[in-house]
Amino acid sequence: MTRTRKENLERLRANPGTVEPGQSVEVGPFRPEDAEGVARLYFAIYGENFPLDYVYDPEQIAGANAGPDLHQFVARTQAGDVVGMTALFRVAPNPNIMESGGLMILPAYRGGTLTVRMTKASLATLPEELGLNAVFGQSVCDHLISQKLARHFSSPAYALEMEAMPPRPEGSTDGIGGKISLLDELRIYRDVPHTVYLPERFAGFLADLYAKHGLERSFGAAGPASGRTRSGVTTMDGASLAKLLVDEPGADLGETIDAFEGGHPGRHAYQLQLPLAHPGLSAAAETAREHGYFFGGLLPLWTGTDVLLLQKLTSDPDFSLPLLLTDEARELMERIRSDWAALPGR
Repeated sequence: MTRTRKENLERLRANPGTVEPGQSVEVGPFRPEDAEGVARLYFAIYGENFPLDYVYDPEQIAGANAGPDLHQFVARTQAGDVVGMTALFRVAPNPNIMESGGLMILPAYRGGTLTVRMTKASLATLPEELGLNAVFGQSVCDHLISQKLARHFSSPAYALEMEAMPPRPEGSTDGIGGKISLLDELRIYRDVPHTVYLPERFAGFLADLYAKHGLERSFGAAGPASGRTRSGVTTMDGASLAKLLVDEPGADLGETIDAFEGGHPGRHAYQLQLPLAHPGLSAAAETAREHGYFFGGLLPLWTGTDVLLLQKLTSDPDFSLPLLLTDEARELMERIRSDWAALPGR
C-alpha cells in the first residue's frame, strides 16, 4: 500500500539519516537500492516543502525510475549513501522534450566538480538515445549555481516564471529567501521549423529571440478566435500554482479563464500557455491581458510547436528578488516587468 505524504514525512522526521563528509563519490544511473537515500536527500534539501508527494516515498521513487519517463543519476558514496542527484524526466506535453532538473547535493559535498559530473553524465548520450528534440531545464533564481550550469551546457533562457515556487524552509542557507522565480531554459537538439502567429505587443522581442538562437520560423498573419476553447489544467498545490494549457483558443477563452481561476481559488500564481502556431493567438493574448495576465516568455516546441507563456500573480511581484546571471536573462525580466506595469487597470 502506498504511504501518504504525511506518513512519509513522519517516517523521515523520525529517521532522516546522517552522511559522513569526505567520502569518495561515484556517479551513475539510479539503482533500486538508492531509493531510500534519494528520499532522504529531498528531505535534507527541501524539508517538507517540495510540491510533489512521490519524492518522499522510496517505493514510488523506485517505481518511477522503472518507467520510461524518469531517468535519475545519483552521486553515491562507497557506503551507498546518496549525496547528490539529477535527472531527466518528462513534464512537457511534447514527448520529445525531457526536463533536466532535480539537481541536489548535500552541503558537505558541494564546492567541487560533482554538479558538472552529474549533469554531464545525464546529458552525455541519453538525449540522443531517446531521440529528443530538446532538453528543458529550470533554474531557481534565489542563487546562481543552476544558471551557471545551464550556461556551461548551452541551455539559454526563454522564459521567466515569477514566484512560481514557495520560499525554502526556514533556516535554509541555500538561497536568499522569499518566493522563488524560475528561469525556463532549453537546449535544442532538433528544431522543427513551423509557422507562428506573434501578438503585436510581443512580436519584436519574440522575433529577436528566435533569431538569436537560430530557430527557423515563418511568421503568419493573425486571424480571429472562433469556436470553443480546448484546454487542460495542471496544478502544483504545494507551490500554490495552477496552469491552463490551451490547445485551441476559441471565442470563449475569457469564460474558460474565469472557470479555470474559479475552480482553483486562492492560488498565488496562475499560468497560461497559448499555442503560437494558432492563427487566433493574438486575440487570445489580448483576452488574457484583460484578465490580468502578463508576459512570461517562449517555450519552443513545448507541444510539438511553440507556446507563449503568460502569467498572473495575486500580489505584486517583487522584481528585486530574482538573481540573474546573464544579460539575456536580465533583458527578459525587464520585458516582463514592463509588460506587467502596462496591464489594464494598473
